[in-house]
Parts: sequence; C-alpha cells; structure tokens
Amino acid sequence: MHVVKKILICHLDDRNHKKIKDLANLFSEFSLNKNRLLIEIKYLQKLSIYKVIRKFNLEENKLLQKIHDGFDQNEFKKFKKIEKKTNHDIKALETYLRRILVKTSLKDVENFVHFCLSSEDINNIAYGLMLKENREKYFIPRINKIIEELKKLSKKSLNSPMLSLTHGQPASPTVFGKEVAVFIYRIMDELKVFSKLPIQGKLNGSVGNYNSFMLNFPRTNWQNFSQEFISDFGLEPNLYTTQILPYDSWSRYFDSVKRMNNIFLGLVVDFWWYTSFFYLKLQVIDDEVGSSAMPHKVNPIDLEAAEGNLGYSNSTLEFLSNKLQKSRMQRDLSDSTVRRNVGLTLSYSYFAYDSILRALGRLEPNSEVMSQKLDENWQVLAEAVQNILRKENIEGDYDLVKQISRGKTFNSEEFMVLINSMDIPEIIKDRLRGLTPNEYLGLAKEITLRII
Repeated sequence: MHVVKKILICHLDDRNHKKIKDLANLFSEFSLNKNRLLIEIKYLQKLSIYKVIRKFNLEENKLLQKIHDGFDQNEFKKFKKIEKKTNHDIKALETYLRRILVKTSLKDVENFVHFCLSSEDINNIAYGLMLKENREKYFIPRINKIIEELKKLSKKSLNSPMLSLTHGQPASPTVFGKEVAVFIYRIMDELKVFSKLPIQGKLNGSVGNYNSFMLNFPRTNWQNFSQEFISDFGLEPNLYTTQILPYDSWSRYFDSVKRMNNIFLGLVVDFWWYTSFFYLKLQVIDDEVGSSAMPHKVNPIDLEAAEGNLGYSNSTLEFLSNKLQKSRMQRDLSDSTVRRNVGLTLSYSYFAYDSILRALGRLEPNSEVMSQKLDENWQVLAEAVQNILRKENIEGDYDLVKQISRGKTFNSEEFMVLINSMDIPEIIKDRLRGLTPNEYLGLAKEITLRII
C-alpha cells in the first residue's frame, strides 16, 4: 500500500523544489529558530561584556557557541515540543535555552536569557540575517551569473545587425548584441543599488524606550549597547522605533528586487518575441516534448516560466512592501503572519532567475535571419536620407522623404529606384546610393563594447 507522507500545496515544495532548495533551507522554520537562538546567546554574551552580568570565561563562551552549533533537527524537535505547550515560539526558545544553561556553569545567569527583551527584539534581527544572507549568498551570485551569460550572448551577436521595432513597426537598424547590452547595463545598475541597501535591526524593548532596561540598570548606556549589538550582525541599527522595527529598509529591499524583476520581465518578453521572429534559435533537446498534440514544437518554456514567476513574485513583493510599512499604534500582529511569506516570495524570484539561466543556455543568435529581415526593409533608411538632405539644405527634405516612404516596404532595388527618381543633385544621390541598412548602425557596436 502506497502511503503519501505529505500533501504539498506549492510546486516549489514539490516539482521545482530542487531549484529553490537553498532558499527553502534559508527561510525554513528551523533556520529562523537557529537564528533566534544565536541572537539570544549573543545577547547574553553582550550583557557580560557590558558588565550587566558577570564575565564569562573562555570555556563558557565556547559552551554557548557549542549550543548554537549543536542546534540540529533533534534539538529543533525538543524546542517544538516546548512550543506546543507555550503556543509562543520565542518563549519556547527562551525556555529551551534556560533548560540547557541550568545544567552548566552558567546556571547563575540563566534568568538573564531574554532579559528585558520583546519578542520583536529577537525576530527582527533573525529575519534581517536571512534577508542579508539571501542577498549575499544567493541573489547577487545568481544575478551575476545571468549577467555573465548575457555578456556571452552579446559578444556572439556583436556583428549581428538587426531590424529594430518601435511601436511594433520597422525602425532604424541596430545590433542584436547592443540590445542585449542595454539589459546588461540596466541589471548591473539596479544590482549596485540592491547590494548597498542597508538592512536595519533594533533592540530597545517593548515600545522602543528601553523602559525595563533603564529601570533595572540605569547606568548602562543602552543605546550604545543596542547600536553595537545590531552592528555586530552586519545590520544597520535603528534606535528610533515602536515595539517593532519599521519595515522601511525591508520595503526598499523588496522594491529593489521588484525593479530588478521588471528588468528581467522586459528581457524575457523581448527574447520571447525574438524567438518568434527566429532571431534567436532554440536548442532542440531530443528527449523533451514541446506539445502533446504537435510533435514538431520546440517552445520557449523557460522564458515563459520566468515571465510567470517574475510576475507572481512581483505581486507579492508589492504587497509586502506596502503592508509591512504600516502598523497600528505601537504594534499589531498582522505583520507577523505576513513576513512568514518573505521566503516564499523571494523563492519565486529565485526560481525565475534559474529559468532565465536555463533559457540563455538554450538560445543562439540567428544572424542570417536578422540580416535577411533587415534586407527586406530598406525603407528604414528614410531617417538617414532625410537628414542628409537636411544637411545639404534641400528644401522640403522631410516631406519629400515622407511622400515616397511612409507606410511602404521596399528592398534594395526599389530603394535605388526611389533615390534615382528624386529631384536632387547627382552628387547627393551618389551618397544616398552608398547607404545600406547593415551599415547604418551608428555607434551600436562601440556602445555594446563599453558595457560588456
């Protein structure tokens, strides 16, 4: 008899789990509580450093580190057993740590575990550490990998003149490599912003005033304590809060990811069109099936997967950014349940980045088709013609070119017939006859090389 152990609600937990397993581990309940345990331990050590409690010796500090390092799945189960009784995760973690310390030389200070703290003093730092690790360990390296692959594609197509489309209609020629390079520049530009965004943290008690701290230890510089403690985790201290950390730095983080995703959305949609025009060739994988009905199909499924998941992620990033900046009075709990979805939201972005990389690995520029399409649309030289006429002070230059070119499509032979029919000096006609769409590229190649 087959037994189903779990009914999974999301494809990221099942079909596509391998592609986001790093983020699943990072934002898991286990990881969250291991971070919380670290913060509780570091807080106890900081109290010792500030002489709020006695000094710890080397062995005691090693013991505390060992408690954190040894927090594995078995220890997690012990913690969860306590939580079932308390129905409060932070209180359960406090109880878990105190039960360990009471059996050690630190039993005399076990009552200072979570001393004067609000749950939010622990939670905001724990989540901040996850956001920080997500950015440094996963998002930035993955995005840089996409940039590398795009640079390879741009270099391959540096000498691939292409018909551009503005408003969906033929426009002045460009180079495919340059169009890829524009996306590279935009991604790098936003990545600079994203990588430098500070992630804030706070530790200041139940309503942000250090009430209990000052009552019990009025001579301690608690603001300095807080600033040092938060900075030790690589976060930016925020000393001015209510019970919760204002989520403004989180909002900026989510907004930057959303902007990045919008750039990627523009890229995958454009690339989808380029595959439709056959400007990009899709690699054929023998064992894959493109359509259950049409055996000939090779579809840009990775581009489409990226588009769908980027859009989904952006909708929830938008919600998180807006929701978390609002809190009733000094605090309400609606943010707590919402922020548990941060990992899921970012996982959809991460999954999309994986799809983009897969797509880039299967795409090849088709210079022959690009050139052929450009050769069928010599009317795009109208811009060049009218500006040469204007430079030579030919009266009615724009209207003259408009009358013979607007709404029309013509090839090289037809273009030459039109030039010959124009009532302009022969020396100017000679110059116009020398124009070709494949060479009317401006600084496209130079611009590309500056970016890549």
